[in-house]
Amino acid sequence: MIEQVNELKKLYNKFKIPILYSSGALTKSLAQLIVGFVIAKYITPYDLGLWTTINLLLTYSVFLQAGFINGLNLELPLASGKGDDVEVRLLAGSVQSIVIVFSILFLILGSLYFLFYPEQNLKIKYGVVAIVFVCILTYYQSYLMSTFRSKNSFETLSFIQIADSLINIGTLVFIVYFTYYGMILKSVIVILIYVILLHIYRPIKVNLIWDNKSIIKLLKVGIPIFALAIIESFSSTLDKVWLIKFSNSNDLGFYSFGLYGYTVFLLFSASIASYVYPRMSYSFGKQGDVMQIWRFVKKVTLILLGIQLPIAIIGFLFIPSLITYFFSNYIQSTAVMQILLFAGIFKGSLVGVNALWSMKKWKLMISYQLFSSFIFVCSTYIGAYYFLNKIEGVAYGILIANILSFLFGIALVFLTTKTQSSTNTCV
Repeated sequence: MIEQVNELKKLYNKFKIPILYSSGALTKSLAQLIVGFVIAKYITPYDLGLWTTINLLLTYSVFLQAGFINGLNLELPLASGKGDDVEVRLLAGSVQSIVIVFSILFLILGSLYFLFYPEQNLKIKYGVVAIVFVCILTYYQSYLMSTFRSKNSFETLSFIQIADSLINIGTLVFIVYFTYYGMILKSVIVILIYVILLHIYRPIKVNLIWDNKSIIKLLKVGIPIFALAIIESFSSTLDKVWLIKFSNSNDLGFYSFGLYGYTVFLLFSASIASYVYPRMSYSFGKQGDVMQIWRFVKKVTLILLGIQLPIAIIGFLFIPSLITYFFSNYIQSTAVMQILLFAGIFKGSLVGVNALWSMKKWKLMISYQLFSSFIFVCSTYIGAYYFLNKIEGVAYGILIANILSFLFGIALVFLTTKTQSSTNTCV
């Protein structure tokens, strides 16, 4: 009996960090789902569609990052894996300085808009002001998330995610009492507190640094990743653009509600990716073993599929009753949410494709990104243009695009690791 207990303790200690981090990511995803349902209860489809349109600015604001965060996401864990603490501090300090500069620039642009742009619709005006603050905080959040790379820092990050989930649910009171304006206020408060927590417990505490060598290195690595991120960010917004073009704000609101199921999977996978990607890069920087990368990718992909598939099936079965009884204003969103649940499985299980970045396989990553973006744009356009029910057509387009991207991405990683492993063996 004692031996069995000891074995369980050893097993728990071995998988403690992944378990904690997955729990934090799952908690955060569930909290976001609850938030989405409360929003649907108190926010009209038109206002939700308006806020969704304003949120496109957050997606496009990534253009100002110029690839520095992308470069840091790759180079920091590689440098850490090699044990080069000096480079780690130079990289982190330089990006921290650049983020401050970009944030000030964006704040100036937002202030000029608020003071001089004659927008009569206050919902739009205050919505834009809110999203400006969200963009600024997101810049610094992206930097801070890049610095969490060790086992101890991921343990801390797990608890921060759980705290963020509680804050996300607690601030729902703003939506209940202030509806649309409460929603935009809540958005700012939640990310502000999250960033403050990340800042307090950040694992790399450095002063502002401007190291030209580090900046050039980050640009060389980050610009290709950044260019692809621009393509992905832009293409990922076109489902909403097609609906604005071929439909109306009400339909966009119904579609936005249907997206909540999809977003939960994306949020969960993004959180897992923030753990998996640096660990892969760290391991590859330390050992250079491509087959270990493939084993890691295979395991993560199967685990994510195993977790998300039952959730999607349960959601598919219960969503019609849930929406009918509690969110009758959004009945038209029912089929959209059901379709997007399964689209989320494939998108949410593709974390392993980041292995191509860890191995610096630029051409293959470019091929994957161009393929997935092209398929997404085309399939959602076809759905919006040819389907009588526009929002369902776009949802089917996303499902098809995600299935094809999943198969293509996993195949690329498998063939790359197998080929490189064979080459190394022959040498």
